[in-house]
Amino acid sequence: MKRNALIFGATGLTGKELSLQLIHSDYYNSVNVAGRSALELEHPRLRSYLVELDHLEHFKPDCIIHDVYICLGTTLKKAGSKAAFRKVDYEYVMKIGNWAKEQEIQRVAVISSMGTSPSTRNFYLKTKAEMEAGLVAINLPALVILRPSILLGKRTEFRFLEMISQVVMRAFSSLMTGRLARYRGVEATKLARAMFKALINATEGVTIVENESIGLYQ
Repeated sequence: MKRNALIFGATGLTGKELSLQLIHSDYYNSVNVAGRSALELEHPRLRSYLVELDHLEHFKPDCIIHDVYICLGTTLKKAGSKAAFRKVDYEYVMKIGNWAKEQEIQRVAVISSMGTSPSTRNFYLKTKAEMEAGLVAINLPALVILRPSILLGKRTEFRFLEMISQVVMRAFSSLMTGRLARYRGVEATKLARAMFKALINATEGVTIVENESIGLYQ
């Protein structure tokens, strides 16, 4: 029996790539995307829902959802404040996790970040660590957490510092060998592929996919 997937954050860099990969795969009967804006993509197996995450409890898809992919993420600059950033990267993700639990979703995959730690002074990495711990505590049947390094790819919106980071990362990637290899940037296409492959191979419990292991899922 074919399954149905649901993607949150499908308009972002990795979310868009994941949407493309899933609809062109024969694994899913339908690929559903939910967000505040519509995905500029059409396909017979694709269904878009306009959803306000603040009121996610009212969201009722037209089909049974088996797998959920969470590709939400912002930056402190784009969010405008730490509180606004935390709302997207922690509160909304937790809302989705609890919704998935209530809907008896079998498998959930989420994008986190390399270097997460609950004890770090870095607000971004600490928030990601708290998000991971929060999802684990929900006790979903199967949870996949991916921890990529810098994401490489073309975004719709311009992020100057991220652009500089991508240029530097691409230039020095071939020189990052040995222990440094684990810090290499990852293409959004490869991250999306790893997210898909890791989730469909997940059984029970929590699976952690570190940055250096993303290439194993291609």
